[in-house]
Amino acid sequence: MSTAVADPDVDRDRLPRPLAVTAALPARIDAWLDARRGLTWALTVALLALVAIIAVVPPATSPAGISPIDEYVYTDAVDKADRGELTNTGDMTDEYSRQVMVCRGVTGLTPASRACGADQPDASLPLGGFTSADVHPPTYFFLTAWVAKVVRAVGLTDDLLISARLVGVLWLTLGLLAVVALGRAWGAGWLLPVLTAVAIGTSPLLVSVSAFISPDALGLLVGALSLLAITYWMRERLPTAVLVLAAVLPAFVKVPFVLAPLFGAVLLLVAGVIQQIPWRRALTGAVVLVAGAGAGSILWQELRGLLAVAVPIPHPDGPPASLKIFFQSFGYYMQSIPTTTGAPFPVPALLAVGILPLAWLLISAALGGMMFRRRNDPLLPVCWAGIAGMALGSMVLSLMVLVASGGAWLGGTPRYGLALLPLFALPLMCTRHAVAVLGLLASAGAGVLAHAMLW
Repeated sequence: MSTAVADPDVDRDRLPRPLAVTAALPARIDAWLDARRGLTWALTVALLALVAIIAVVPPATSPAGISPIDEYVYTDAVDKADRGELTNTGDMTDEYSRQVMVCRGVTGLTPASRACGADQPDASLPLGGFTSADVHPPTYFFLTAWVAKVVRAVGLTDDLLISARLVGVLWLTLGLLAVVALGRAWGAGWLLPVLTAVAIGTSPLLVSVSAFISPDALGLLVGALSLLAITYWMRERLPTAVLVLAAVLPAFVKVPFVLAPLFGAVLLLVAGVIQQIPWRRALTGAVVLVAGAGAGSILWQELRGLLAVAVPIPHPDGPPASLKIFFQSFGYYMQSIPTTTGAPFPVPALLAVGILPLAWLLISAALGGMMFRRRNDPLLPVCWAGIAGMALGSMVLSLMVLVASGGAWLGGTPRYGLALLPLFALPLMCTRHAVAVLGLLASAGAGVLAHAMLW
């Protein structure tokens, strides 16, 4: 399978001079960097780590309230993992997480309480003091707890909450590096993948899960690694056993991450239909990915049931789930589109405005590629899979939950599409259009500057 990226032709003679100069720069920069790959990777690691530090540290170390995205129960899960304990269905939250919630408050929901320091009775807590973190595999909680021990050991902080939040710098750096590696695997240069990664890393959506305790912090990394495995399997550089792992393992980090292998299957099927790879191989890979994602999700739910210690109090809010509710909720299902705003902390005006071109460029690159790339262009299946993920990602996830749980309904949210973000980013990373370069420069620059101003 060819890895060459076929860009639409750009007639630079017809472009205004600033755009023409900009359109020519990426190729020159990429050529210079390609001749120094070792140095380039070192610089890329340093740059993306710096971006992660600039974006994550201020909100992570802020004395403000905890994230309303379940950080209270996630803090409890990391606290238990720090002691080597699993968070099981029916467990009660520990005193540490209760004090964190009461003493800090919950951003946008409740202020800090005068009851800080006093014992918190179960009746005063969400879900009567039961945890809801049991729905997620313990992978993120244990990995974060182990790295947080190192953060405390080197003296950066002595607080569990702050140390666990700061681990988000590592997860974000690794996720951004995996995104760049994915772009490189599909024939992209250096400039556009790095600019795309910087813009993604500074977006409020990524910071909202990386600067707080949340298993969503691993979404970018898991999605990119799964798609890298699919990419190399397509080119017959990896055995099918690795493809099986790429399909099964995302569910053991967080179940919504199975969207990456599921829409990776769409990529393979499109590649087979347009005869970029043998149809039998495409069908085999798609079956492995879909079956593996389903098996991983079911295996985790079975394991969760075996580990349960009690039956927790159910969520009191929300109507009973049904197929009627599922079909009435189409508006929510568009929430897997790559929105980049929205965070549980105040967003600087510069960031809110500057980061918007990223979302527009992600959608435009995938949609434009689907319509205008030729049949033999390797990126055509990527564009089709990306658009399918944007339109159907939340719907597929909600339907999986509805079927697997026997009736539960899961509404859409941009966080659930994080594992698909590398797929959405691929068409953008592989273009060299002047508008894309300028748009990413604006988004990446505004994102870094806005976060730097918070220091």
